[in-house]
Amino acid sequence: MGLQFPAARRRAARERLLATTGLALLAAPDADAVRRVAAAATAELLGLPAPADGGELGLTGDELVPPGARDALGILRSQVALALDRADLAVELVRRASVDPLTGLLNRAAFARRVRDTLTSLSPDLPDQTPALLLLDLDDFKTINDSLGHATGDELLRVVAERLQGCLEPGDLAARLGGDEFAVLVPEVADEAGAVARGERLAAVLRTPVTVSGREVLARASVGVRLARGGDEDPERLLRDADMAMYAAKTAGRAGVRVFDTAMHTRAVQRLDFEAALRRAVIRQQFTVRYQPVVELADGRLAGLEALVRWDHPERGLVMPGEFVGLAEDTGLIVPIGRWVLHAACQAARDWQRRFPLPRPPFLSVNLSVRQLQQPDLLEDVAGALDASGLDPGDLMLEITESVVAADQQTMLERLAGLRALGVHLAIDDFGTGYSSLAYLRHLPVDTLKLAKPFVDGLLRGAEEAALTNAILRIADLLELEVIAEGIEQPAQAAELQGLGCRFGQGFHFARPLDQFAVEALLVAEQGRAPAPTTPAVRSRT
Repeated sequence: MGLQFPAARRRAARERLLATTGLALLAAPDADAVRRVAAAATAELLGLPAPADGGELGLTGDELVPPGARDALGILRSQVALALDRADLAVELVRRASVDPLTGLLNRAAFARRVRDTLTSLSPDLPDQTPALLLLDLDDFKTINDSLGHATGDELLRVVAERLQGCLEPGDLAARLGGDEFAVLVPEVADEAGAVARGERLAAVLRTPVTVSGREVLARASVGVRLARGGDEDPERLLRDADMAMYAAKTAGRAGVRVFDTAMHTRAVQRLDFEAALRRAVIRQQFTVRYQPVVELADGRLAGLEALVRWDHPERGLVMPGEFVGLAEDTGLIVPIGRWVLHAACQAARDWQRRFPLPRPPFLSVNLSVRQLQQPDLLEDVAGALDASGLDPGDLMLEITESVVAADQQTMLERLAGLRALGVHLAIDDFGTGYSSLAYLRHLPVDTLKLAKPFVDGLLRGAEEAALTNAILRIADLLELEVIAEGIEQPAQAAELQGLGCRFGQGFHFARPLDQFAVEALLVAEQGRAPAPTTPAVRSRT
């Protein structure tokens, strides 16, 4: 190597220092390490003693920088700035990998890691140290999301997260697992009662109405509780078991708290088997329809038939809708089931009209689920069932639930208006037990209310309850809505309703749901009656 002048040697040394410092900055794991590397390199460039570990240089200005080192120091500053940006980005990426972006709570993966850390830290010397995992799922969140929009749903989730954080005690962890599911880890509870108390406290906080997008909504939650019995528990199994307990709380009536037990796992497996059987039933069309008569209260004359689905199970026989419709709703299977019922019932009704002609054919009533109403091809389904069967649209009544009435989203209203434009009648089923109000009734394109059974039962329980039923009938009359009273089981109920001006009724007092042959016998009996008046079975709302 040739001779170098002192200035050249210093320049070469600075270049080597910048190269090695650049590599060290790349390897620095965090911002503190970047600052330590920068401080050491700066001290060497300025010919100062290296700072103590983690210390800083006490520089006061550029006058301390030798002229030959200023360029190198500028390059070093650029390297350090880039390294700090990389360190900040790495921290942000780690944060994003651990945090739910909507609520700021831990996400599922990070929560599972923290649960695992808590379990592994349990001391064998403290056998009574029992962590509890609480899983919360919002009740009716899908209805809120579908009716008021996803932006409102997101706002509600943020409010729920804030309320959960406000309930946490030191050491507790909260997470959003996804969708409308949240979880809370309580690192130590005294016993099962203590865990339930924490769950009830969380559920109570969420029961307070929430104002989002200018509307007051309820964000009630069902809570499942799973106690960890030891450090060898698996976090995912804890979450699974808590989820089963939460589902049990929903099934028991919602907005409650349930603690996991082994029987829940057995029921969950049975539910999976039941779901698989229901899916096979849809493919094989293992369903049948029963028809409950709707009668004129004045003379008992047949006015209509409500189609009610049954599952014709190959081993269990007829399975009632209460056993499978909830599962069908949860899984979406209610859509193909409902479509099949609609087509089968329309075909049967038109066939009866041809074979058993009456001066005023009974209308056919078919229930539509919320899931069906959310399908964009619903109008085509209904029109297709009418076209395929030849049934007149005016002879078909579609029943919707009051939860649909609460969904005043423009799309839903347009869908209901589209159904009315086909010429079919629309009825609100179980009126008085759900969400509807006079404001909804004035604007919805419905022409019939089906008075819920509790109001029918209340007729004979005292003047106060009877007055409420009477008020509903008067309001319906003012709004030009027909009323069908459901669940009539006693002659006195039928007589009272008739006296209040209710025209139609159905229930066990008149007939239970009938199979095809019993319906045909009923139609033959109707043919033997005196001619019916010419007034329509159901009036259309003007």
